Formats: sequence, structure tokens, C-alpha cells
Amino acid sequence: MFALDLHVTFAIVSTLAVVVATVEGAVRAVRARPAGVAAERTGRAVVLAVAMTAAVGVALLVGGHHPKEWLHLIYAALAFSLVPVADNAGTMLQSDRGKGLARFGGGLVCLVVVTRLFATGSPA
Repeated sequence: MFALDLHVTFAIVSTLAVVVATVEGAVRAVRARPAGVAAERTGRAVVLAVAMTAAVGVALLVGGHHPKEWLHLIYAALAFSLVPVADNAGTMLQSDRGKGLARFGGGLVCLVVVTRLFATGSPA
């Protein structure tokens, strides 16, 4: 089924985007550098990739296909918001290292959530 294949492809792209955003946060934390263009672009890439994945997921849901666990929908909402929320929380910190660590931490938690998303996905 094309929509399911597209959903899985976007999920893989989303995972890669989260990995890149997490690494970007780690690099900023290690180097104590301020957020720049890379931070902005990786944050947007994560939101866009997860949103596209969710849009195809909604199409699957409307088409009668559902995840094997309904928690999949909650995990999807978490995956969509974790990196932006971590970035927003990081703005309250004074140091550039702390802001990078906030992104890194949010990215790591997001990777755990994305892993769980794959486990709660389509029925076997």
C-alpha cells in the first residue's frame, strides 16, 4: 500500500532529522556556541518531517488503517513537539552550552519516542 510505504519513508526521514538536530545540539554544547542557522534549520526540518509523517498517518487513519496501539497518536504528538519545546526551554538559560544541552536532551528523548513510535505502528 502506497500510503503506508510513504508513512514509513517519512518516519525514517523524521528519525534522521531528529538525529541531525540532536547532534547539532551536542556540538553546540561541546563548543559552547550560540544557536545559528544550523539550529534553526534542523529545528524546522524536524517539525516539517514529523508533520508530513503525521499527515500521511491521518490519511491512513481516515482510510481505515489504524496503529496497533492507540498510544501511537500520543507518541506522534510528543515527537512533533519535543525538539521545539527543548529549544524554547533553552532560551531561559543564560549560557550557550546550556542551550545546546537543552536541544541535545530534547533530541535524545525524541529519539526514544520515535523508537517507540516504530514499535506501536502498523498492525503485524
